[in-house]
Amino acid sequence: GGGGGGGEGKPKRELKRPAEAVANPRLVREYCEQLVVPAVNEAACALLAEVQRFQERLYLRDPLKASQKKRFVCGLREVARALKSNKAKVLIVAHNIERITAEAGLDDMVSQLITLCAKKQVWVYDEAAKASTLQHEDRDKEVLLVFAMTRKALSRALKRSAKTSVVAVLNHDGASEQYARLEALTRGARLAYRQLTSAGASDSGGDGTLPAPADERFLVNYVTQGRQAAVDPLLMRPSLCRVDDEEASPCDLGRWLGSLGSLAES
Repeated sequence: GGGGGGGEGKPKRELKRPAEAVANPRLVREYCEQLVVPAVNEAACALLAEVQRFQERLYLRDPLKASQKKRFVCGLREVARALKSNKAKVLIVAHNIERITAEAGLDDMVSQLITLCAKKQVWVYDEAAKASTLQHEDRDKEVLLVFAMTRKALSRALKRSAKTSVVAVLNHDGASEQYARLEALTRGARLAYRQLTSAGASDSGGDGTLPAPADERFLVNYVTQGRQAAVDPLLMRPSLCRVDDEEASPCDLGRWLGSLGSLAES
């Protein structure tokens, strides 16, 4: 195929994770421009479990056909290939990928994958230069980009032993219900993120207890209906509290989580 553009002649560099890199399940990297909440995690897990089930069923019936008609692919290079060839329908990115800022390292790759969800690569011929260049242009329909689960949870959802940073779903036929729910919840979580980061921009200075939108953040425990859940700390911004009701819980969390659920029902 048309390769990665600009990398010709260079030896392939191994994407190695530094020995000191430690996986923190509560870490939410700054690339997650969406609330990381249990509802989205559960919906992503449900979709992945279903496409994995279909893939496994086909493999048991016809291994050769299964390898040719993959339902999903994992790993940075495979996912990048799926996005560049416009085969990916959904991209799920773990929220706790370790920071590796080396040139052409993990951070660069993740950033490229996120860009490719909104943009497609096209060859554009320049008559004057008598040469083609690889450029980005907007997709007609963006690839659904979801920030959900830890690397360990992603691998568990797909019954893989190796930790998984990114998954691209290539075919969700037969799992349209799970896809629709995930799409609605993700849309709600992204909208809520934008509202919370704009509403809370003035809260993040002060005592430094709240993350600024561009910073990495760490999930916090919240007990709702007798059940403990790890939720996005952006939901704890003081600007969300109702001033007229001193009894209101921090950021009226139930209202926000409930609104995500109702979006999925509609």
